[in-house]
Amino acid sequence: MRRKISYSPAHAFTLVEILVALAVFSITAFALIGLFSVTHKTERDAKEETQATLIASDIMEGLSFGNNPSLLHLATAMSNGVPVWESIDAKSPTSYCIAYDSSCEPIRKIPASEATNPVLEQGVTALAWLTLSSKRSTPDIVIAEVLVASPPSAPASGRTLHRFTKLLAIP
Repeated sequence: MRRKISYSPAHAFTLVEILVALAVFSITAFALIGLFSVTHKTERDAKEETQATLIASDIMEGLSFGNNPSLLHLATAMSNGVPVWESIDAKSPTSYCIAYDSSCEPIRKIPASEATNPVLEQGVTALAWLTLSSKRSTPDIVIAEVLVASPPSAPASGRTLHRFTKLLAIP
């Protein structure tokens, strides 16, 4: 008695099917890799926007700090975890530039001549300008404008700018 061994034809993928699957996988992989750069840019922009908003908010809140309403106050640095305040006459037009770190705390005042050049100081992640001005038509209203620029290591033309404005009533 002989046993008959039957072999069924092997079920395997053809070369064409493998090449098609590989092409689909490659296209999908390249599309996903392309999304990483878009996601990274979006994350960086959101971080800059958040930092700019926090810095501007701190500056605006600090302006009205104090008892004398005709004097505004600006934190220009930190000393042992405490802000160093500078008093500003609210009625006189003025402009200040302050360097900020990644935790949105002021590091130091930047001279106007240095602010337009790249700031390569370690730890500086943003520059903020506070400009106070008033209109002749409304002498009791002071316009406080905060301009936050980053990255500070870029020339002035290559920085991302975020502008915030607040009207202050000065008696």
